[in-house]
Amino acid sequence: MNETKFSQGRAIAQQFVQSYHPYTGIFTVRDPQNPNVEPLLEVLRSSAKQYSTRALELRSLFSVRRFAAEINTQVASGALKPIRALVLNAGYQSQLGQRFTKDGYEVTFQVNYLANFLLVLLLLESMDKENGRIIFISSWTHDPANTYNRGLKLKKTMWRPFSDLARPAQADGKGLANQAGMRRYAESKLWLMMFMYELQHRIDANQDLSGISALSVDPGGIFTTDIMRNNLWVFRVPLRKMFQVLTPCAQCVSPNGYLRTANKSARDVLNACFANDESMLAKSPKALYINGSAVKQSSMESRDQQKQHLLWEGSLKLVDLDLSETALIQDPYTGPFTSSMVKETRIPRCMLSDIKRIANTKRASRSPKIQS
Repeated sequence: MNETKFSQGRAIAQQFVQSYHPYTGIFTVRDPQNPNVEPLLEVLRSSAKQYSTRALELRSLFSVRRFAAEINTQVASGALKPIRALVLNAGYQSQLGQRFTKDGYEVTFQVNYLANFLLVLLLLESMDKENGRIIFISSWTHDPANTYNRGLKLKKTMWRPFSDLARPAQADGKGLANQAGMRRYAESKLWLMMFMYELQHRIDANQDLSGISALSVDPGGIFTTDIMRNNLWVFRVPLRKMFQVLTPCAQCVSPNGYLRTANKSARDVLNACFANDESMLAKSPKALYINGSAVKQSSMESRDQQKQHLLWEGSLKLVDLDLSETALIQDPYTGPFTSSMVKETRIPRCMLSDIKRIANTKRASRSPKIQS
């Protein structure tokens, strides 16, 4: 979650505290001691709802493992109730060139996709097994065919070797940082969409988890938030002021259109989390792409089952995760797995060279031991 007063996370928190939902909210921030967290805390203090803020840095896979271990321990001990809704809201977008995490991965790829992949799989054991929902925050940029993306010059097929995604071999070309940054953002949202479909497929194969729903919500264009905080100020500041005026008017004309307010999108996210009316979201919805408040079809490439499977297998290697560390005990392709099957997981030949270049050493970021 971005902690500033312009963040979408703050808008979601505001809608949550104003709702009737009787749940405890856990809000993650990069650094709980950072003064920028204060706007979020002001919102949370305005309600009688129970809440806590926890440290989670998606630029660090170790931080992800530490946070997941803490939550899993507390749920297992009864200190926390099972997770009713897990909202993957944090996002990164930069047009200032490539940047890399301490794990060695391109920041957009890790923050928007890879860290969420690891987080979700580690927290599966703590989800509400009957009504739990995992909410992926998507974007229309995942679909090259979407008319809103005409100016982004996205390729019809965005799938590329993992080595190019996690650790681009070449820097952005001169004068192309803006276009390259948007492309990386669009790709990360495509991987997140593919993960949503593959995750639901694997959850449904595990009877104890089959009540969990994976959903993707497209919040639309919310240019009044800090998603563009890593872009040039000469574009960022004037655009925000302009959209603060235009967005409410545009939303009145088309509620699920190009421009949406942060509050409207936050309501859509909460509806995906807790909807209990007669809509498609009322009871165990499965692998839906929701554009605002309307269920739509995601891009053709995102629905490619072979690529979804390749992404899954490659991502397991990148985060150095054994399935034995997760609540998944049944593989939809091979049936029940054993520890020996985990070690002998076969990777498609077309990916081996890419994965070997990236995962050539064992990650030291194993789950820390949390004392109960």
